Amino acid sequence: MSAPLSATPPLSGQDLVAAATSLRPLLAAHAERTESERRPTPENLDGLREAGLLRLTTPRDAGGYEADTRTQVDVLLELARACPSTAWVMAVFSGLKPMLRMLSKPARAEFYEGGPDTVACSVASLNGQGRLTGDGVRISGEWAVASGCEDAQWALLGVPLHGVGRSDDHRQGDGTQDGPQPVQPATVLVPTADLWVKDTWHAVGMRGTGSQSLVAGDVLVPLHRVVAAAVATPQDGVTTVFPPAGKLAMTLALLAPVVGAAVGARDVVQEALSNGRGVMATVYARAADSPSARMWLADATHLVDRAVRSVQDTADELDAAMTADAMPVLQRSRIRMGMVSAVEDARSAMSRLLDLHGTSGFSDANPLQRFWRDMETGSRHIQFNPFITREDHGRALLGVEPPVSLLL
Repeated sequence: MSAPLSATPPLSGQDLVAAATSLRPLLAAHAERTESERRPTPENLDGLREAGLLRLTTPRDAGGYEADTRTQVDVLLELARACPSTAWVMAVFSGLKPMLRMLSKPARAEFYEGGPDTVACSVASLNGQGRLTGDGVRISGEWAVASGCEDAQWALLGVPLHGVGRSDDHRQGDGTQDGPQPVQPATVLVPTADLWVKDTWHAVGMRGTGSQSLVAGDVLVPLHRVVAAAVATPQDGVTTVFPPAGKLAMTLALLAPVVGAAVGARDVVQEALSNGRGVMATVYARAADSPSARMWLADATHLVDRAVRSVQDTADELDAAMTADAMPVLQRSRIRMGMVSAVEDARSAMSRLLDLHGTSGFSDANPLQRFWRDMETGSRHIQFNPFITREDHGRALLGVEPPVSLLL
C-alpha cells in the first residue's frame, strides 16, 4: 500500500466544502461537454483530484480524509450546483469507500496500492453469475448502470454465487449434482481492467454519469476479494456486518446531487431575475417588479432550502448512529421517508423555477433545462421510490413485518 501522505496538511470539513465550491466554475464550464461525451470530462476529474476530493472518504491510514457523511453531502451539494452528473459520479466514488471495510485486509491493501485517489464503481443488484471454485470465484455476465465505470479502477459487483454448500449425498455417479444448486448472494471486488464496457447509457438526464454496463467473461476473483457467508473467514479489521447507518449514508450521497441540481436551477433563475428578466405579455419590464414573481421565487427558494436542510439533518443523524450495530426498522423507514420528502420538495421547487423563467429555460443553451432533466432522472433512482417507501412506513408504524422493500 502506498504510504499515507503525511506531508499533506489535514483538511477540515469546511476546507473540503470550500474546495468543492471553488470547482464550480470549472464544472459549469464543462457541463455541456460532460453531457455530450456522456461521462465527466478529464478536466472535471483532474479538478476533483487536485482539490483532494477523490480521497474524501479514503481512510486516513491510506492517505485520505475519511470525511463524515455531513461533509460528504455538503461537498456533493456544492458540486451539483454546477454539474449534477459529475456530482453523481463523485457520490458513487465517495459513497462506496466506507463499504470496503467489509473486505479483507489484503483486498483493501490491494485496492489502495494505486494511492488514496483510487475509486470504484458499483452495481449492487445480483446480476450475472458466480461459480465457487478451489481458487476463487469465477464470474461472468453483465451489470448495467455502473455510474463512473469508465473512470474507476475497480468495480464492486453483486453476484449470485452458485456451487455453495453442495452435499455429496446429492451427487450423481458422474460427479455432477442432482437437483438445483443452492445460490447465495455475494459481492466481489474486480479491477475494471478485467472487464469491458458496453455502451448502453443513453438517457434523457444524468447523461454525463457514464452509467454504462460492465461485462465479465469468466473472470477469476480471488477469495480475499469476495464477501459472502460461504467464503467468510476471520480477518483482522473486517466489518462483517455493514452498519445500517452506513447503508443509508450511501443512499443519502446519491440524494445530494439531486437536491443540488435544484439549488443550481435556483441560482440560474435568481440571476436572470436580478439581471432584469421581464415577463412577456405583461406590463412588467422586469419580473422582479412583480409581487407574484417575487412570491414564486420565495416559495421555490423555501422548498430548495428545506430539501437542503433535510439532507444535512439526515447526514448528522446518520453520523451519530454510525457506530450502532442496529437501527430499528421504524427509524430507518422514517429516514427514507425524509429522503423522499426532500426529493418532492426539490421537484416542486423546480416546477416553480421553470414557471418563472419561461420557455427559454428549455433552450439547449440554457443550463436550467439540464438541471431539470438531471434532477428528474436522478430522483427516479430505485432508492427514492416514493410509493414503496410510503407503503413500508405505514407497515412499520403498525408493526407489520417484514418490509416489502429489499432496500430497507
